[in-house]
Amino acid sequence: MDDQIKTSDTCIASAFQMKEFDSTKQYQVYTVPETGVYLIELWGAAGNFIYNGIPGKGVYTSGYIKLEKGETYYIYVGSQELEYTGIGFNGSKGILPGGGATDIRLTPGLWYDFNSLKTRIMVAAGGGGAERVKGGAGGGLTGYPGTGIHTTLLTNGTGGTQTSGGIAGTGSDEKYNKGEKGFFGIGGTGCVGCSDVGPGGGGGYYGGGSVSYAGGAGGGSSFISGYPGCDAMKESSTESNIIHTGQPNHYSGKIFTNPVMIDGLHTMPNPRGVGSMKGNSTNGYARITLVSVNS
Repeated sequence: MDDQIKTSDTCIASAFQMKEFDSTKQYQVYTVPETGVYLIELWGAAGNFIYNGIPGKGVYTSGYIKLEKGETYYIYVGSQELEYTGIGFNGSKGILPGGGATDIRLTPGLWYDFNSLKTRIMVAAGGGGAERVKGGAGGGLTGYPGTGIHTTLLTNGTGGTQTSGGIAGTGSDEKYNKGEKGFFGIGGTGCVGCSDVGPGGGGGYYGGGSVSYAGGAGGGSSFISGYPGCDAMKESSTESNIIHTGQPNHYSGKIFTNPVMIDGLHTMPNPRGVGSMKGNSTNGYARITLVSVNS
């Protein structure tokens, strides 16, 4: 643990306190039980898939942070929707949504509400949806693009970055060029206004680009306040005027130490079992553990 979160009156928590959060498609409230240092771990969800598509997998993020007793945080755990089961949570808005990001916020609201999204201090991105090919994995600083070739497909959706959403994929005909780009906190929706909807981009700090028909959508990007390379925004930012600061610290002053990002292509802890796994291939997850308390 970093020295800046150690004090002379800190001791290891006598009772191992852990709170876990599975996907419920609504935000969950966490009230800090004791002033101390906490380990926060998040797993983003995998994308939707149909017709033998291979969805992008979700990201793992973690970090240590000092929290004060009585503070309230809001946990949004991303979902993976299967086939045409409806709008996902914290991913994209279509009926073939990308994997939902999992994040922790200072202000509650609808998952896609900008004023809530901008209070996120940690985000684990979700993977892109897939139809017939591969969706892009959720990324660290940048999401991965979809990959593969289909008869109507020219390009797959690209991943979100620290300052912009992913670009929508393109097709061989105008009717296949109606996918959305990704947005701040939201993956692009596949084929807006079409009767045949393509896969959506993964959720994240910025969402991945979608595909309007068969193809692979991009994965979202991740964010940790204090992580080198992340690009935080100014508190004065609005949905129509997002102002990035070029540095990683969230405007709230909530900053993680020893932050970790593991993208959806690499080995990460398995929150639902022992050992590890290569990317998260199902719903998102979150875990908050009290590490030490101030006496």
